[in-house]
Amino acid sequence: MQANAHPLSAIFNPGGIAVVGASEVPGKAAERRTRSLFQGGYSGDIYLINPKRDRLFDQKAYPSLDKIDGKIDLAMIVIPGRFIPDAVAQAAAKGAKGAVIITAGLGETGPEGKAIEAKIMEVAEETGINIIGPNCSGMFSATGRMNLLGIPGLQKGKLSVLAQSGNIIDSLSHFAHSRGRGFSRIISSGNAIGVRFHDYIDYLASDDDTDVIMLYLESIKFGDEMVKVCRRAVKKKPIIALKVGRSTAGQRASASHTGALAADDAIVEDAFKQAGILRVNNVDEMFDLAECFLDAPVPRGNRVCILSEGGGDNSVAADNAERWGLEVPVLSEERQEQIKTYLLAGMPAHNPIDYGGTAEENPDMIAKCVDLVMQDDSVDSVYITGFFGGFKDIIAEHVGELETKASEDMAAMVKKYQKPLLVHTSFARQDYEAVKALRKGGIPVLESSDRTAQCLSALAHQAANRCKKEAEVKYSPNPGAGKKAKELFAQVWAEGRNNLLEPEAHELLKAYGFVMPPFALAGTKEEALSLAEKMGSYPLAAKIVSPAIIHKSDSGGVLLNLKDAQETAKAFDSILEAALKVADRNQIKGVMLSPMAESGQECIFGMIKDANFGPVLMFGLGGVYVEVLKDVSFGVAPVYDEDVSRMVRSIKGYPLLKGVRGQAAKDVAAVEDLLHRLSALVLDNPEIKEIDLNPVLVHTSGMSIVDARIILDEAKES
Repeated sequence: MQANAHPLSAIFNPGGIAVVGASEVPGKAAERRTRSLFQGGYSGDIYLINPKRDRLFDQKAYPSLDKIDGKIDLAMIVIPGRFIPDAVAQAAAKGAKGAVIITAGLGETGPEGKAIEAKIMEVAEETGINIIGPNCSGMFSATGRMNLLGIPGLQKGKLSVLAQSGNIIDSLSHFAHSRGRGFSRIISSGNAIGVRFHDYIDYLASDDDTDVIMLYLESIKFGDEMVKVCRRAVKKKPIIALKVGRSTAGQRASASHTGALAADDAIVEDAFKQAGILRVNNVDEMFDLAECFLDAPVPRGNRVCILSEGGGDNSVAADNAERWGLEVPVLSEERQEQIKTYLLAGMPAHNPIDYGGTAEENPDMIAKCVDLVMQDDSVDSVYITGFFGGFKDIIAEHVGELETKASEDMAAMVKKYQKPLLVHTSFARQDYEAVKALRKGGIPVLESSDRTAQCLSALAHQAANRCKKEAEVKYSPNPGAGKKAKELFAQVWAEGRNNLLEPEAHELLKAYGFVMPPFALAGTKEEALSLAEKMGSYPLAAKIVSPAIIHKSDSGGVLLNLKDAQETAKAFDSILEAALKVADRNQIKGVMLSPMAESGQECIFGMIKDANFGPVLMFGLGGVYVEVLKDVSFGVAPVYDEDVSRMVRSIKGYPLLKGVRGQAAKDVAAVEDLLHRLSALVLDNPEIKEIDLNPVLVHTSGMSIVDARIILDEAKES
């Protein structure tokens, strides 16, 4: 193995393989995988382990791994769970870098299985052997000619699959066979107790034989690490993911707005965007996108020109293009005049282009139009829609040869201009020469207009991925603020609570550079009047401060626009009376007074410590209706400039920040800065479980944090 090779390289290019639990019983998991290993042409040494057999597959069998007379790089283990830890130890002793554990019924079934997995990992930690699985379907490596999946006939190619389901691997294998495609690597991760999902992605990103990475996920662990790995990987190659579980059933109960809004799939969706991962909904969608990445060049941007022989198809394609985030620019007058020389009089050439009435009988006109469009600097990709390839059925048989010639000419143009051309046609499934010529020339042909637009969008998405800048954290950890935070948390836990009171939250945020309004805490009405006078400016806001009252507005604990001392005194009495209905007097710390903030756009900033992704930031439109509107976006910490830009600009309410109906634009730069500071705060303090800053009033210059709620993890026993 090369000195700079990836740590997992030896697993995918093993010099020797042991099959522990080898069998010749037809249909058995071990039999199918051993047979596919032999039939796949693996050229290294194969050691078959079965204590009950002397020979298997016409070669010597061994009673145990410690009896073999050679070294191995990999062991495939298909034996009952209780024997696996010893088998892993023996494999490591024979030099194995990895153990692929096919056996199911371990950690996914209960405590006994989890205990076995723990023993396996003890061996792994002692020996350094990599554990693949358990409960996995196996692996395939084209360069190593290693097929441990039991799927016959897998061909070599540039696609790689990493999946948590064997069934999905079967489906993708079928698609590949039917379309003449092949794989570089196929990995079934199983329970992934050893090598983690993102470790495989990191390997595939480094693999020169992999051009496209395809993921299938049912659950996500170490999601923050996955985001980091993928955002590096997508600069080199596309990652397409099918993640199931879009339902809201997994939405967690929470004491904060942020928690209630942080449905599991909403976080996954935005985390994938942050990482540059293309998310799809089904296997055929995934394979169509993957094929486009194999065949078509990546464009410079998202501007597409649409051509067809009919206005209806053009209109549908234009709608599809815009729905998938593509631009359909109007071509210059000069370019339109050039194109019109090939069109019937009056046919539109602005984009979409309608070559109906001429191209059906003279398909070379299509190629000439495409050539002009490809030359145009305002066009990044080309989208033909309609009936191309089938004009010979519609018009006359002799047109077929002309279509084939047009296909070949357009394929040459793609190579010349390095701009993708995708064709949607109703004849995509027909074995016509023109259609075959398109595919042979590297032009994807699809049966769905919507899928064609989606594929073009995916190509443009990858163009953006390639331009991703090296990210830097804007704010570094603050030692002084961190010390202050630890002292504050210790005090909170010492009082038997895990939610910071609002004055404490203000103190913490201010230590981390957040601009906080002045405040005063009054324990009595007289003290409230005295403090109000010292603050020197009305109107004031008054809020209850009590560890027993989380949602202050709902319990009558907030009164606003107090214009003078009389209203302040009355407000103190009213707030205290309302608080005593839901909390004991000794639970009430007092009433917090602060100047009323100037008006601004209400927003919410938050954080929730997600079980899969770690600290996740949230931004959106705020106020009391935030859980109704649900206009929010998420970002996995740490966030960088492009992340906060996406978070802010992806919400539906973003135009309100830019200014609508004559209103002045709000301070978007201040919004982005606050998200950076929030990221630094939560990374510096892993004890924080949730944060709600709601509402935050965004002004034309700066912002006002009106309410701050911070919840900690439960105190750890010392």
